[in-house]
Amino acid sequence: MGHVHVDVRVRGGKAECRLEKVLVDTGATYTVLPQNVLEEVGAVKVPPYTAPLELGDGREVKAEVYAAAIKVGDREGPGLILTFKGAKTVLGVQALEALGLRVDPTTGELEATRPKGIAYFYRQKGRRRA
Repeated sequence: MGHVHVDVRVRGGKAECRLEKVLVDTGATYTVLPQNVLEEVGAVKVPPYTAPLELGDGREVKAEVYAAAIKVGDREGPGLILTFKGAKTVLGVQALEALGLRVDPTTGELEATRPKGIAYFYRQKGRRRA
């Protein structure tokens, strides 16, 4: 299939930034962006949390956690975004889930998994759907 790249918009309290050809990493839980991008858009730092993060090469780093809106195509949703020294930009599966997107392995393109908008499914234990 090869690598999948998409254009991503990140919006915070100050601005919006367009990032071109961002790698979609289905092995990464979180989206990772350089700190200067997060500061430029005014993403909200989630204090005082620092997340221990294991990289693909086995190294462990401490990542700062931010919150911002993530937009791919016509879909926008909330995202937790990690950053650390030397961070490589990737779009992780948490953002894909929030946007209702997945990678189609036959085409290498993103496709919708549900209607756009934020989804919340709730089913009480013991209750049956009619």
